[in-house]
Amino acid sequence: MSNYQLHANETSITVPRVVTLENVNYYEIVVKCGHVMWTISRRYRDFDDLHNKLVQERSVAKDKLPPKKVIGNKSPSFLKKRQEALEQYLKEMLIFLKVTMPKEFVEFLEFHRYDIIFIVQSLANSFFLRGETFLAKSKKYGFSVLELHAISERLKIPCPPTEAADSSLDFSHIMDFCSQLETVIVLPTKNSLPMILYDDDSEKYIPHAIHKPAGSSNLIPSQLRYELSVFKNLKNLIIYGISTENIENIGGLRESLVRIEVYKSEIKHIRQIALCDDIHKNDTEQFDRSKVWKTLRHAVFKDNQLVEIDHAMRLFPNLKDLVLDKNHIESIANLSHLNNLQILSLRANRIAECVNWHVQLGNLVSLNLSQNRIRRLEGLSKLYSLVNLDLSCNLIDDVNEIDHIGNLPLLENLRLLGNPVAGSVDYRARVLSRFGERLQEIYLDNEKGNQSEYDTALVLSALRISAQNSQRKLHKLLETTDDNLPNNTASSSGSR
Repeated sequence: MSNYQLHANETSITVPRVVTLENVNYYEIVVKCGHVMWTISRRYRDFDDLHNKLVQERSVAKDKLPPKKVIGNKSPSFLKKRQEALEQYLKEMLIFLKVTMPKEFVEFLEFHRYDIIFIVQSLANSFFLRGETFLAKSKKYGFSVLELHAISERLKIPCPPTEAADSSLDFSHIMDFCSQLETVIVLPTKNSLPMILYDDDSEKYIPHAIHKPAGSSNLIPSQLRYELSVFKNLKNLIIYGISTENIENIGGLRESLVRIEVYKSEIKHIRQIALCDDIHKNDTEQFDRSKVWKTLRHAVFKDNQLVEIDHAMRLFPNLKDLVLDKNHIESIANLSHLNNLQILSLRANRIAECVNWHVQLGNLVSLNLSQNRIRRLEGLSKLYSLVNLDLSCNLIDDVNEIDHIGNLPLLENLRLLGNPVAGSVDYRARVLSRFGERLQEIYLDNEKGNQSEYDTALVLSALRISAQNSQRKLHKLLETTDDNLPNNTASSSGSR
């Protein structure tokens, strides 16, 4: 990001061209501050409004701005001359206002969007005027990465003269406001702030082009680092479209955070979250105890690029629910130590097999495996605490697979829609028949069965039990015959 305080002598303003849109002329302004640059489009009337404010409040000479012209103001030659004159005007204003940099001039050139000092001052002024009102309504606030980066960098430098001259710009307003927040949302830009934060469809608000420049600048939000140490009472952290590895100091959040959500961050491993501020991320089973997230209960790592559940999951020992939807996970691992885990969602991953999952998920109450590649259910047969199971939109085509979960004593809600088996004749009755005496307790695809389905299910259940009994008798008879066959053969051979 730009830092005018450090690069005032390397700051330049040009007006390279005029753009006409719908018969209105816009003068394109290019601002460069150090290695950062951005563009702004302004009409002449915008220049005129700025100049009037500077004349009234900053003692700027009235004749500095090129005059208006009513007739002939559309001709190319006139526009070219005005373009050059406006460029000269801005350059002179920059020299004249170099030290004070009044708010009107800062906002006209959009320094408050891309410059560390002016972003911080804009935030400070906003919190000075409206901070108490914000906090009275909600202790939740969304910051762009540019804002968090600016705050982080401001912590490292002395107080600028403009802050000392105006108490409303004091950095302490930001520190005080941030220390009272309980929920923080981190976004690439302010424009990507989601309207609904906990809705299932919230991903439609998440920016997809996370490497896109911020506004009209050459700043890439995904490349900016920031720290979170200023948030002293944070309980919930929500990160959209930015890698958690951008965090350079997590502060005391491992001691206080209750909920963390990370969306569209392109992360591939849990350790990129659990050890976000650790430069040398450990991929072994041994971790520094100081890195444990002691109070974390809820974790949502949705719509990223996770390929595994690695050893770093052990740093979240007290999780109660874990959402890993829309990733590239093929199997589960490193969950056996999560003794409090009750809810697990793995929707829209690449899971094809569930082998002995009870070893990893002994206390699970709710499991969402929808939109995967599952055909067989034997690996779920010992999840005895399971109440809710979503298997919709998988590849289950054999109703006999339901037998593996039909004896789960607490199962109440089962979803199978979207599987091939759901298109079979008497699908609901055939599935319900697998639950025996508990069939009336089961919600299949979010609804209980009707009497007709129950009657059919009971008949099917009786027929299946009868067939199974017949098979057992036949099997026992064959075993008896096999046991006697060698003796009979031996006797016959002896008599001969």
